[in-house]
Amino acid sequence: MSFKTKIIIAILIAAVTIAVGFYFIYQKYYFSSLIENNSQLQTEKPAAAGGEPRPAGREITKPELKKPLAPIPPAPTVLSGYKLYKNSEFGFEIQYPASWVVTEEINENVRGEMVKEFYFKKPASDLRFAILPRDGLSYGLPSGGISEDVNISGFLGVQTKYITADGRRLLLVHPQVNIFNWDPGIGRLDIMSGVLDPVGDFKIFNQMLNSFKFLNI
Repeated sequence: MSFKTKIIIAILIAAVTIAVGFYFIYQKYYFSSLIENNSQLQTEKPAAAGGEPRPAGREITKPELKKPLAPIPPAPTVLSGYKLYKNSEFGFEIQYPASWVVTEEINENVRGEMVKEFYFKKPASDLRFAILPRDGLSYGLPSGGISEDVNISGFLGVQTKYITADGRRLLLVHPQVNIFNWDPGIGRLDIMSGVLDPVGDFKIFNQMLNSFKFLNI
């Protein structure tokens, strides 16, 4: 074998050795990187929609949701030309014409007790709208009254209608309630029209009665 041939064979062997070495080095690096990437993917949690992946063990805390406040009861809608009267002692409210006058009086009831009475008075008129939680106003009743059951602010009650000798209309409304300081036996709304316009007076009375409410307990 000539010297030149030996040189060529040596070069080929060296080239093959280098190629094999590069192949093994590449395989080792490739598989090592692949294992590392798989390990990293397993330790990451899926990202939220549109976000970056987040490492395991780091929890994203959601903002604490505040509980809504209890709804505030809506204020009563006051009729045009009317005012609102509230009384916490006897737990009621009612609307009345703005030009009328409200008075509180102390009188004796049928049991001899001194009790409060509430009057809603139209100036220069003889009509009467009285709220008597524990009675107090006494007078003789006409005959022929007509009674019926009614709903008074969510409570059962009885109302009786009369017509007096001079043509007035009288209405007695008895809420059968035992709340606040009302007396379920004798407490009442005592309503009587004037002589001149009983029909017109009762149009106003009916609006007042519709606005009458017992306050929430």
